[in-house]
Amino acid sequence: MTPEILAVGHRIADRYVVRDVLGHGAMGAVYEVEGEGGVHHAMKAALPDLEDSGEAVRRLAREGNALQLLEHDNIIRAVDQILEGGRLYVVMELARGRSLSQLVMRGPLEPRRALVLARQMLDGVEHAHGRGVVHRDLKPDNVIVTMAGTPENPFERVKILDFGLVKLLDDAAALIGGSRLTRTGIAFGTPAYIAPESAQGRPIDGRADLYAIGVMLFEMLTGRLPFVESDPGRLLRAHVTSPPPSLADVAPGAPFVTPAMEVLVGGALAKKPDERFPGAAAMRACLDDAFLSVS
Repeated sequence: MTPEILAVGHRIADRYVVRDVLGHGAMGAVYEVEGEGGVHHAMKAALPDLEDSGEAVRRLAREGNALQLLEHDNIIRAVDQILEGGRLYVVMELARGRSLSQLVMRGPLEPRRALVLARQMLDGVEHAHGRGVVHRDLKPDNVIVTMAGTPENPFERVKILDFGLVKLLDDAAALIGGSRLTRTGIAFGTPAYIAPESAQGRPIDGRADLYAIGVMLFEMLTGRLPFVESDPGRLLRAHVTSPPPSLADVAPGAPFVTPAMEVLVGGALAKKPDERFPGAAAMRACLDDAFLSVS
């Protein structure tokens, strides 16, 4: 391990002990830690910034601040924030399961399963949007599918994570003093799932998250993205200028290709925010109609 990565057994604030390193990248590392009573959590730590811009720490602080505003079964729960030795740690719920990216890597999902997972994403973002929080980087890597319920009646539960690129709208920003992370002309998000307005560096709201859920639903149903480009620049332009394919274009004759499903996916992937669903509740209502149209 590099010196920046905490060793197993390292103690944080005399409350948490590192039990495993779950992953690390250029911006930070994620650990499994054991807290009081033997409860295990996930803990994020920002790695030292090579350029000393402080962006890694600011991003982690924004995520911690945003999670404090949120409490929903479909969003990772905040547990604690610690500043020790000049280093910021955010402790959160540990979600054990598979990422949506791992699921879609195997091919299309059963249509009703895909709709149930998308519906839970909408439930989570509706809660976030109602508290002035826009995720702005929804993608399969940031959606964990866990098992919930009882052994006799188990079910899949979505957990949305990684709010590091969050946008805080006016009330939320004022409440916790967070940055809006909005700079005109700068695109934020992942190219494969980015909304056209975000790709153009224009102001965004919760409808950008609905676009990303539309992309993920398209991928869950068909096994491919609506726009496929190896070059990130061409991919961004496709989101901005190219009409998305219909489900019938990609999967002609598939049983899930119904008028209600086309309305659902097409409404989420509209280029202009004003032509999309106005909010998560409206998209969820359309999704419920689509659910009844497929077997």
